[in-house]
Amino acid sequence: MQYEAPRRITAEEAGQAFQTGQPYEISEALIAAALHVPDRIWVEQWLVHFAGHPIPDVRRASALALGHLARLHKQVSPQAISAIRNLLDDGELVGAATDALEDVEIFTKLN
Repeated sequence: MQYEAPRRITAEEAGQAFQTGQPYEISEALIAAALHVPDRIWVEQWLVHFAGHPIPDVRRASALALGHLARLHKQVSPQAISAIRNLLDDGELVGAATDALEDVEIFTKLN
């Protein structure tokens, strides 16, 4: 597997990807939006929504997106933190959720 940098994406393009119902497209769009869409609150609303998705890869992308938001914006909402904390009970995603919450702690200076 080779690393591919997330492509630049607009909020409109991300919104279209979120509507497809395709897990791979949703996951890619979540990460790209966290990195490239300046409206943190808009991105957070989507990551909270997809943190409850039935497909683990989409939930994992939500966690990763939260970490990126914390790093880039130096803040995240309590709702986003709560959505990712809920993933700590998911055996498949505990690592991704832990990493995301550590990013929140490091980059937002929350305890």
